[in-house]
Amino acid sequence: MEHAHGEGRGSYIWGRSVHNVRIERLWVDVSHYCSQIWHDLFMMLELHHGLDASNVNHIWLLHHLFLPTINDQLTFWAESWNHHRISQNNRASRSPEDMFGFDMLVNGFRGDSVEQFAMTEEELEVFGVDWEGLQDEVLLQSLRRNYNNDGSSSWLGHRGPPPDLSEVIVDPPSGPLTSQQLATLEEQVQGFIRQPQEAEVALLWIHALASARAMEPSLF
Repeated sequence: MEHAHGEGRGSYIWGRSVHNVRIERLWVDVSHYCSQIWHDLFMMLELHHGLDASNVNHIWLLHHLFLPTINDQLTFWAESWNHHRISQNNRASRSPEDMFGFDMLVNGFRGDSVEQFAMTEEELEVFGVDWEGLQDEVLLQSLRRNYNNDGSSSWLGHRGPPPDLSEVIVDPPSGPLTSQQLATLEEQVQGFIRQPQEAEVALLWIHALASARAMEPSLF
């Protein structure tokens, strides 16, 4: 964005977490409806049912058993969000899907030219701030937790990415079982429900781990 439209004009906001409230609101919703649920379930497996988070083969088994269900839930959540109606001041409520598609028909694929909306420094300083979100205590707690080292100074004049970018590198573990062993594992757990319920998750994990240990005791 800065390469295309120039630096120091708000084309891309590098800076304070106050400008990230809207995306943080989205992460809070994703966490509430999906990721926090699975986090708590996996903690339960680690505390009570033999999951060893330092064993890469346990992580592989966790991925194999539950990742498809998690991805299905995230897809369902994203589709639901894209089609939910958002209230707008003095305008009819519309869904993100409708706004994205219809507005491209009205404004063209590239939308309005940035040059038409040159802003003063005062306007740039509050650009993108979700004032309503700043009154949401749950959202503020999430901001304090995730951006506790982020200062309150102005971001005006900042260029390029900050020196430290948040990054989590996750290398998917390779499968330790042969294709025949994998087929045996699938046969052992075929009838189990793979939904985010404590009893179902624990039962599936216990049986799958026992089956994997029976085939490869040194790995599991």
